[in-house]
Amino acid sequence: MSARSTLPESLPPLASPVPVRWSAQWIGKRTDPAHRISRSVTSDHVARVEPGHWIGQSFTAPGPFTAVGFDLVGDPGAEVRCLVELCGADGAVLADQVVERGIVRWDRFAHFLELPDGLGAGEYLLRVRPVVGRLGWPTLSGPAPERPDDGVSPLPVVGWAVRDGVREPGVRVIGVETVPAPDPVFRTSFEVPGEVRGARLSAVGLGYGEFRINGRAVTDDVLEPAQTTYDRTVLYRTYDVTALLRAGRNTLTAELGRGFYAARGANTWGWNFARWHREPVVLAQLEYIDGAGERHVVASGPDWEAAEGAVTSDLLYVGETTDPGRARRAEWEPALVVEPPGGELKPATAPAVRRADVLAPMSSTPLADGVVVHDFGEVLAGRIRLIAVGEAGAEIVVRYAEQLDEDGSVHSRNPLAAGPAQVDRFVLADSGTGAAWEPRFSYKGFRYASVQTLGRAAVSEVRAVRLETPVARVGEFECANDVLTWIVDATARTFRNNLHGVPTDTPVYEKNGWTADAHLATEAVLHHVDLRESFGKWLDDHVDARDEHGVVPQIVPTPDWGRAADPAWSASMVLIPWYLYREYGDRTFLERYAEPIRTYTDRLLDLAPDGLWPHHSWGDWLSPGHHFAPEGPVPTATMMLRHVVSRCADILEVLGETSGAERYRAASDVVATAYHQRFFDNGSYRAPGVGYRQAMNVLPLAFGAVPAEHVTAVAEGLFADVEHRTGGHLDCGAVAAKHLLPVLAEHGRPDLAITVATRRDRPGWGVWREAGAATLMESWDETARSHNHYFLGAAAAWIQQAVGGLRPTSPGWATFDVAPILDDRVGWARAAHTTVRGRAAVAWRRSGGVWELDVEVPETAVAAVRLPGHPGRPLRGGRHALRVPVVTT
Repeated sequence: MSARSTLPESLPPLASPVPVRWSAQWIGKRTDPAHRISRSVTSDHVARVEPGHWIGQSFTAPGPFTAVGFDLVGDPGAEVRCLVELCGADGAVLADQVVERGIVRWDRFAHFLELPDGLGAGEYLLRVRPVVGRLGWPTLSGPAPERPDDGVSPLPVVGWAVRDGVREPGVRVIGVETVPAPDPVFRTSFEVPGEVRGARLSAVGLGYGEFRINGRAVTDDVLEPAQTTYDRTVLYRTYDVTALLRAGRNTLTAELGRGFYAARGANTWGWNFARWHREPVVLAQLEYIDGAGERHVVASGPDWEAAEGAVTSDLLYVGETTDPGRARRAEWEPALVVEPPGGELKPATAPAVRRADVLAPMSSTPLADGVVVHDFGEVLAGRIRLIAVGEAGAEIVVRYAEQLDEDGSVHSRNPLAAGPAQVDRFVLADSGTGAAWEPRFSYKGFRYASVQTLGRAAVSEVRAVRLETPVARVGEFECANDVLTWIVDATARTFRNNLHGVPTDTPVYEKNGWTADAHLATEAVLHHVDLRESFGKWLDDHVDARDEHGVVPQIVPTPDWGRAADPAWSASMVLIPWYLYREYGDRTFLERYAEPIRTYTDRLLDLAPDGLWPHHSWGDWLSPGHHFAPEGPVPTATMMLRHVVSRCADILEVLGETSGAERYRAASDVVATAYHQRFFDNGSYRAPGVGYRQAMNVLPLAFGAVPAEHVTAVAEGLFADVEHRTGGHLDCGAVAAKHLLPVLAEHGRPDLAITVATRRDRPGWGVWREAGAATLMESWDETARSHNHYFLGAAAAWIQQAVGGLRPTSPGWATFDVAPILDDRVGWARAAHTTVRGRAAVAWRRSGGVWELDVEVPETAVAAVRLPGHPGRPLRGGRHALRVPVVTT
């Protein structure tokens, strides 16, 4: 679609996001029903079944399929075990699986039956037989409303609900994962009459879009747009493309990937069955001003063409298969005008993911069957780039992993998703011609990549392409202890490996925006990178992801998995705005999210009327030797409820809402009192039948929930436990690990905090360094599943502040302390931080009974030097060299 007008004679500058007067239409490629998902994802009741009986759902698969997803519900706290069977039209069992309550909470599409060899189109029955306990299957009472087939949307389930072989009204929640169609490509051609004064392209492809004008990419951005709740918000970008247009015939193309919008491949969270899911769609509008001052618009619409692209398979947790030869043979057809995705179109403001650097392998080891394993020396997020030459049809297979098996092959298995984990494939299109290849619509977490040739082909120049969000680096840290320095560096490195549109938990197994991972680590990573735009975008995602009660899910965005409230996890809705306000001194973070903060906090209080949290929570997740903490979820969830409510009060106080702040402070005291009455026992907090648990005592100390007359006893009990029971080690999970070190220090034992932080044996951070890792792992030893998991680095905030000695004491670093701790194991450190006021820094050394400090203070800030035995000494803007006697007690 092309149009022209004489207004305006120039285009607005691209220095800041500008609204677009959209005349473009959303378009897609009509997709054969055989390659679209068939699903029913809504319900109005739960069909229950007891052992000795079974319930099921019949369905007609529209084409070959590889998995069936289903949603089961167990009674709270009850043991559940069942047999899931997929039967053919003749009743024969074709596949089965035992399902039982495990560490993964039962939730929407938390289960799938994988069919490695696939099955063909036809009629099938999925049935569930309880063996232990009662279970339920969410069901819609009647058939789903009929809608005309638009050519890109999922298909309704054709079949009926069954109980013990007898039909029942309605349809159960189920999804059939068919073999997906290749990713589409779109194009249009247009004439440019002559000179071009200015041109811009505003565009978005869902899930991901890559745009080219006359064969040249319009941007270096990749994996665009960032993931959102697509029926609430869709992000687009505008690019200056003046230099890409030429007089005469021009071609604009859009190649689309699936991403999270059109995700395929069965997985625990049901991204492939999200309510917004359709085949990939695109919106594009090119505007340019010609030499005569006329404005021209080239907009996506029915005059565009669509075809199957080179990416013939694009699975979220598997990878891509690229076959350029097949794309050459594809037939072009008119594009299909489709309904918009539903979300409000907004200009993207957060930085986009880009290629950061390219790494050559440190070693390359040949194995059997034409496999070469390349070691890139560090765990990163990205993908492989290589050059291949050989016979047409030969295939290159790349497998990615963070670890190796005993035989030296890559080890990457993902029980949370169907199919092989992290595998890309490239098919040569031409014989004898070298082809450069890099996957385009996915990324992986890896240190190792195996490259295998199938057929006659040779591979050269294998490189790892790191993909990162280019956030500004704002912090530096180094100290005399190598473990402390490593913790700080590894936390920053691991976080950057996980910032891809949202802060993810791992680039391998999940790629999900787990809320606790981020709120636990925010304070630490703010010392390293500027997160105003990236986390501003993610907080908007929080708002979009809320349910009708204001509850934020456990992953953001979510396909509707993890909807249950959990104050230990989705505290991010309250805590992250507070951290951003404290770091940058900008009240906008509090004002913008005040309503969702209040609504979320109110809902948590409604759900815990007696103060104790009575519902599911992940609790103090991954304490050493455990998934769920032995003390259960109630203690940690209740203390995090106290923390959330207290912070809500702080936020309202800053905003001048005194009465509201007082109400929340009173509510937080109710929570603290309930915790104390339930768990306090002879000087410490304990759960019945469970030994001493550090988290149960660390968190009430951290959040001011211990009555004044018991603080000393609780603190001394913690000291004794660390020194004697655990031998100087931590014994807590992700939530308490953030607070353990500062609690030890603030209550008089900074030496014990240093002991815990610097242990080189398990459990502790040092074991990872001793294993040669450069990134944090998911659990407290070197055998952890994920080697790229940042949430256990939250304690780095204390190391930066107490060992480095820089700690803000008012919003926006208007005032800050220079206060390194006194410990003979750390004789020097240097820390620097680029604040909103300028650079704050300290380099200190302690020797010969003297502190030597070099302090840098921004011109509009005031620093207070606080050393043991010395009162605070204020320093104004500028550089200051100090010598202060060491005072020991």
